[in-house]
Amino acid sequence: MFALTLTLILSQIPPAPPAAPAELHQRFDKQRPAVLKALAATYACQKPGAKPQPLCDAALSETRGTAADVRGQNALMGLSWMVKRGKNGKAVVSAPRLSALALNEHGTGVLAAVTDITPENAEERKLLEQLVKDYEAFFAGRKANVTLPGYLQSGTSQWSKSANHPLEKKDGAWVFKGAPGTLRKVGEHWVLIGLVPGDAIGVSVFTP
Repeated sequence: MFALTLTLILSQIPPAPPAAPAELHQRFDKQRPAVLKALAATYACQKPGAKPQPLCDAALSETRGTAADVRGQNALMGLSWMVKRGKNGKAVVSAPRLSALALNEHGTGVLAAVTDITPENAEERKLLEQLVKDYEAFFAGRKANVTLPGYLQSGTSQWSKSANHPLEKKDGAWVFKGAPGTLRKVGEHWVLIGLVPGDAIGVSVFTP
């Protein structure tokens, strides 16, 4: 079955991850504005009447997104990309990959967890490739919804119970405590902006 980064379903909330070093936060704060600006320019996100584009939701999330309320346990699916600013000022965007976001309103606040979903055999790889295409079509408005296999939907719903990274509201966003990452709701979608190794920024767009 598909491998989730967090596979254990725990009866209690697991300990939060250790805080990231200060230099990672500084690198995130330095790289993020330029990368998001390049992303908005590459996809002409400010153009009136532009077609729906999840990467525009990400590019414009800091002005259009909000720290919307989180209620109960939520397992959302979507796509993730690695984005960096190229030498010509345009954004260099990786191929999308299937990801999941868990949001859990707990007694002490809101907790989150994010994972990529990876296949364990050729059959699952083929299914994931189709799901990526389906989500691309959904975010672009060419598809009304995406149907997940029952066992994948059930697995992510159970996995959502293990969300363990505390979030706090700050400057109109949910900010990951101790980690370089922000989460905002843009329209009907949740947008995650976070730091990945190297000079890239990770962007993810999730849908209920």
